Amino acid sequence: MKRKYLGITVLTIACIMVAGCSLSGEANTQKTVTINDDVQLDSSLADSNLAIVHTSTIPVTEKADFKGFRDEHIYYTKNGAINTLHLPTQVESKLSDQEFFALSENGNRALSRIDDQMYVLDFTTKTEKLIEEGSEEYLYFADDEGKEIFYVEFRDEFKIHVINVDSSEVRTWDLTNIFKLDNFELNSIKKDEDGIYIVGDSIENGYGLYHLNNAGEIKTISNLTNIDSMYQFEFIDSTNIIFNDTYKGKTGIYLLNLESNEVTQFVAGGKDDEGVWTPFYKLSPDKSKILFDTPVQVGNDYKSNVYMAELVNNQLVNTVRIMENAELGAVIMLSGHWSQDSKTAYISTFKPCKTGNTFIDTVEIFTIQE
Repeated sequence: MKRKYLGITVLTIACIMVAGCSLSGEANTQKTVTINDDVQLDSSLADSNLAIVHTSTIPVTEKADFKGFRDEHIYYTKNGAINTLHLPTQVESKLSDQEFFALSENGNRALSRIDDQMYVLDFTTKTEKLIEEGSEEYLYFADDEGKEIFYVEFRDEFKIHVINVDSSEVRTWDLTNIFKLDNFELNSIKKDEDGIYIVGDSIENGYGLYHLNNAGEIKTISNLTNIDSMYQFEFIDSTNIIFNDTYKGKTGIYLLNLESNEVTQFVAGGKDDEGVWTPFYKLSPDKSKILFDTPVQVGNDYKSNVYMAELVNNQLVNTVRIMENAELGAVIMLSGHWSQDSKTAYISTFKPCKTGNTFIDTVEIFTIQE
């Protein structure tokens, strides 16, 4: 699967990830993933000090309408209800009678639409809560726990709302006369206690990274010089941002220092007969490691090589290839997941169907050794 997703929203990519294989569709049984139990011996960099063990391969026998996976659990629609399967024990649990379209990073909450009404489903408390504002297209979680929700509206007006799920408090930023809508992407919004960060084209100051505080005051964080866009970005700390996109005409994964405006390339993208491709990444919760993927041609098809690396002193070090010729079915930001302690990585692989769709084949588990 080629990595050519620049310029499309995270919700569009998510649709690629969760496309289910028809129950009547016949799967292609070709095996393209090669994994060694001691992946460090097969590292692309022989001097790596990152010790990783391939703990297990867990087959997924449930062929249903998948909505995602978190750690050792997969989530899917079955008989009109949402279920989860604990992969090691193969124990299935029903979560809700309502379908959902978005899952929080920790897997405890989901967003659901019922007759044009938006709900937050809490799988821990077995409750659902009506969210008055929003539509399925532009509503998504603002944090890993699902405690807050971004609702973006840009039909008649351009506004960003942050909804606190528990208190129902809504905070709104009106950007109608501040930002242009050209090339705006939903996941270019991040939140902190003082307001929101947004990558966009300011009417007054042009393209850049901006912070809008809770009073609505805007501050330029970076002019993003020579950076075409920031499709996916995250703060490593208060002064450093990791992102993947195009810098000085070259795609890749980069680090931007907000104090010096220096940009460091971590992983290079590339160009082949099918066009330009961009590597994607999955940052660990403690922000000390990343998973990233690069395409590789296998016959007439494109698969993925998957790597793990550490972030040390704003450098990418100890890179280890943990999977080769893998059929991920989606970019690593969606097909990969970290445990909360950042010591275990879970990666879902897919099998293609004759219908053109995919379903989860296995979840591969890698553990970092102390």
